[in-house]
Amino acid sequence: MTETRPIRDILIVGGGTAGWMAATYLATQLRASGGRVTLVESKNVPIIGVGEATVPPLVGFLRILGISEAEFMRRAHATYKLGIKFINWHEGDDAFWHPFGPVGGTIDGMQLFHFWLKNRQSGATDGPYTSYSIQALLAEQDKAPRPLNGSSFIYDRGQYAYHLDAGAFAGFLQEEATRRGATHIIDDVTGVNVDERGCISQVNTREHGALTADLYIDCTGFRALLAEGALGDRYIDWSDILMCDRALAAPLPGNGDMAPYTKSTALSAGWVWQIPLTHRVGNGYVYSSRFIDDDAAARELAGFLQVDPADFTPRPLRMRVGRREQFWRGNCIAMGLSSGFVEPLESTGIFIIQRGLALLLSYFPDTSFAPHLAQRYNERMATTYEEIRDFILLHYVLTKRTDTDFWNAYRSMPLPDALRTLIDAYDATGLIEPVEHAMFPEASWYSIFAGHNRLPHTYHRGADLSEFAKVRHIMNVIKNTHDKLAATFPSHHEFISCINRGQDLGRPATPETFPDQR
Repeated sequence: MTETRPIRDILIVGGGTAGWMAATYLATQLRASGGRVTLVESKNVPIIGVGEATVPPLVGFLRILGISEAEFMRRAHATYKLGIKFINWHEGDDAFWHPFGPVGGTIDGMQLFHFWLKNRQSGATDGPYTSYSIQALLAEQDKAPRPLNGSSFIYDRGQYAYHLDAGAFAGFLQEEATRRGATHIIDDVTGVNVDERGCISQVNTREHGALTADLYIDCTGFRALLAEGALGDRYIDWSDILMCDRALAAPLPGNGDMAPYTKSTALSAGWVWQIPLTHRVGNGYVYSSRFIDDDAAARELAGFLQVDPADFTPRPLRMRVGRREQFWRGNCIAMGLSSGFVEPLESTGIFIIQRGLALLLSYFPDTSFAPHLAQRYNERMATTYEEIRDFILLHYVLTKRTDTDFWNAYRSMPLPDALRTLIDAYDATGLIEPVEHAMFPEASWYSIFAGHNRLPHTYHRGADLSEFAKVRHIMNVIKNTHDKLAATFPSHHEFISCINRGQDLGRPATPETFPDQR
C-alpha cells in the first residue's frame, strides 16, 4: 500500500502565460509548506500570446502576490481597461458598452436596471442603462480609473482590468517565479509514462532524462500533451454553437491614442479586436472558416485597418473551441489552452487560468488524490467554462443583423438549456440569476441585453415597492456624482506616461478591499 503524504513536488509542463502564472502562484502559495515547483518548456515550441485584454480578477491576482502594479504595467507594456465597446454588433450601425463594476449599484436591494427600465417605460429618456456606469463614463472621456498620486473606489475595489503584451507578461512572471524559488528547465519532452492507476509516473526529456513529481500541470496549449496525449481525456467540442474558429493577429505601431477600453467591431463573419498597448496596438480578426476563407478574411481585416493588402501579413491562429471533459484527471491538471478555449470576445483567457489555480489551492490534494476533490474541481471548472460560453453566445444570438450568412446563422441557433432558461426568465421578469461563483455579475448580463435593445416585457414589480420620486432623485445623484468624480481624474494617456517615466503612483489596496474573485 502506497504511503499517503503531502504534495511536495509539482512539475509544470509548458511555459507561456499559463505556465508562468501557475509557477509564480504556486511557488508563492506553497513556499511555507515546502512545496517545490519546476517548470519545463521547450525552446522550439512557439508561444501563441499576442496583445491581450483581461478582466478585473487579474488585479486581485497581482495584489495577492504582492506584485507592484506600476512595475507590472511597465514590464508588460500595459494600459488600463475599463470595459469593452461593442461596435456594429446589433444592427450594423450602433455601439454599446460592457463596462466593469456595478452599473449604478442597487436601490432598496434591487438592481438599478429595474428602476431604469421602469423609468424608460414611463416615457423618460435618461440615456442607456450603462450611462449609470462610472467606468463607461471614464472610458468615453479617455480617463484613468484614479487620480495622480491618489486613489478612488474603482481602484481600491479592483473594478478595472488591463491590456497587456502576453509575451512580455509571461517573461515578467518567469523572473518572478524563479526569484520565488521555482526551477526552470529548458528541454524537449520526448514522452510521458502512465502507471497502472492511470496517473503520470514521469515525463521524459531529451537532455534531463526522466522528471518526476507528485502533481503534474499541463500547460502545453492546444496539444494537451499530458491531459489528452498521455491520459486520453476527451475534448468536448463547442464549434457548433461558437462558430469562430480562426483568428488573424495584426499588431500595428501605436498612433498616440491609448483608449482605456477594448474595441470589438463586428465584421462580415466575426469581429475585430483593438487593444491599445504602450508600444503598439494589438489588432485581430476572429472569424468562422465556415463563412469566409483565410485570404478573404485577411483582405477584410486590411480594409478595416486601412492598410495596403500587398504589405499585410497577419499571423494566422487556429482555435479549438470547447473544453476538457475532466480538467483534473489522476495526478494531472490541465491549465490554460490545455483545459479548453472560448473565443476571446470577453477577454476571459487569463481569468480561466486564474480560476483554475485558485480552485487547485482550494481543493489541494495529498498523494492519495481523493476522488471527491477532483470531482468538485471538475464541476466548478465546467460551470465556469459553460457560463463564459453562454455569456459570449448571448452577444451573437441577440443580433438583428441580416447582412451575411454568418449573422443569420446565429439568429436561428439552438441554445444550450441554461442560456435558454436564463433568456426566458429575463424576458418575463427582468431577473438574472448568475450561476454559483459567477464570473459575470448581473450588471454584465444587463449591459449586453440592453445594448442589443432586448428588454423585458415589463419591469420587475419589486420596483413598485420603492417611492419612485426618491428613486429618480437617487438616479440623478448617481450621474451627477460620476460627472464630478470624472472631472478630477487625469487622462489615461497622462497617467500611463507617468507610470512609464518611473513614477509609482500610490500603494495598492490590500486584497481584502474587493470581493473574492475565485
